[in-house]
Amino acid sequence: MPIFFYQSLNASCASDRGIAATNSQRFTRATHNFQAASGTDWRLAMPVAGPQVPPSVPVHGPAQLVGSAPQGHMAKGNHDINSFLSMVEGKARDTHQHLVREFGRSCDLLVYGEMDASHGDWHGSRVHTGQLVCAVSTGKACNSFSVHANLSAQHEPLGYGMGWVAVRSGNVNVVFVHVPNSIAKSDDKTVRFYQDINQRLVAAGKGAIDLVMGDTNQGGKDFTRTMVSRAVGSVFANAHTEKGIAPIDAHNRVFGGTNSNAQQMYDVAVYNTATLSLGRHAYLSQGATVSHGSQNKAAAITDHMGLAVEVTRRQI
Repeated sequence: MPIFFYQSLNASCASDRGIAATNSQRFTRATHNFQAASGTDWRLAMPVAGPQVPPSVPVHGPAQLVGSAPQGHMAKGNHDINSFLSMVEGKARDTHQHLVREFGRSCDLLVYGEMDASHGDWHGSRVHTGQLVCAVSTGKACNSFSVHANLSAQHEPLGYGMGWVAVRSGNVNVVFVHVPNSIAKSDDKTVRFYQDINQRLVAAGKGAIDLVMGDTNQGGKDFTRTMVSRAVGSVFANAHTEKGIAPIDAHNRVFGGTNSNAQQMYDVAVYNTATLSLGRHAYLSQGATVSHGSQNKAAAITDHMGLAVEVTRRQI
């Protein structure tokens, strides 16, 4: 039962895909200010180990309930490259610990969208995210993906293009996406987007798409499921439900969506019901633990929630 995790960072369209393109971008700032406005303790920060310990090794100890750093904490200029990198690295370790506790083991793949881990700025992050399977980009920071795993020999990159990267993990074909807005606003363009990916996998002898997950930029909660079903010719189902989003790193907080103002369901997963059955799934918030004065607080490092999905290959 492989477990996949995806979270997009919030990067600009800069051709230099270093940390500066991701540091305190507009929607990250909006996300933090939105969450900080509640003024309540809500985020569960996990105990984490230092860089000498692989990030997926369980760390025992209680979670710490923290509130948001004040509004304005993620303003431009408040954090240099090293400070922001430290937040992303801490978020990665915290994510691994939440997933281990939620699913009973580490995830098979941890993927970041809008991040190119082959760039020198990000090289040191691998001890916190996991072994790098591949990093791909079509030229801009916002069109990049970084695929991380504990055992890369189990994973085969199948290709990538504008807004997607495909990986075969064990016997599951998973496509991680950041669908361009110019495509996501059109039924026909979205169907063609997924058709092209599916045809490429089939032509390579790998079979059809089993799972799509990531930042879909969809205009409605059922849009991606419907478009992928049409594109592949199989019935896909949503991993998420119609209920509010309760991230596993949140306490007594329910969100109406996964974006900066918790209104839109952009970050979702859909699975092929002919080839997969769904196990558990979970969301994680945009928050990372930061030091603020003498206390730990939460600060958003992106505008996208993370999503973890556990699936099983059906016996045919």
